[in-house]
Amino acid sequence: MGGFPASVQAAYEQHRSAVFRRCQTLLKDPALAEDATQDVFMKLAANQHRLQNPQAQLAWLLQTATNHCLTMMRGRGRTDSLEARAEGDGEGPGDQGPSERLTGQYEARDFSRKLLEELGTVSRDIALSVLAGDEERQDVAAKLKVSRKTVTRKLQRISERAKQLLTRKRDG
Repeated sequence: MGGFPASVQAAYEQHRSAVFRRCQTLLKDPALAEDATQDVFMKLAANQHRLQNPQAQLAWLLQTATNHCLTMMRGRGRTDSLEARAEGDGEGPGDQGPSERLTGQYEARDFSRKLLEELGTVSRDIALSVLAGDEERQDVAAKLKVSRKTVTRKLQRISERAKQLLTRKRDG
């Protein structure tokens, strides 16, 4: 990240891998995750006042990464959907071809996005780190400076909320 102030470069060196992991977890594509990581640090360069509080720096970067990746996914979902419709599958009515699989993936992604958007910053970071990032609860607790019990309680609440959303979707 040449050409940026030393404080932004230091933040990049310290937090790049955590931001990349968050982007990779959400986007499932290393090239897109790398682009998103660069975008997040470009946003940090434009918002250097975020560097004044080192304790809040990682939380801001991860929140910004999450929001940026969700925005990328929304745009990519619309593009993918249009491309799938334009290509057509040619599959039989009883087959689960590419379009049905894509529909299921979009529904799951939309559900996940809706759930994540309802969560607060700490809960979202916990969900993405533990559930999607395969990090241990104690590691997440240390990173977010909360207790392991808090991580467990928030995961329980997230699970309860997911069940409520699924029940509402099934019944409605």
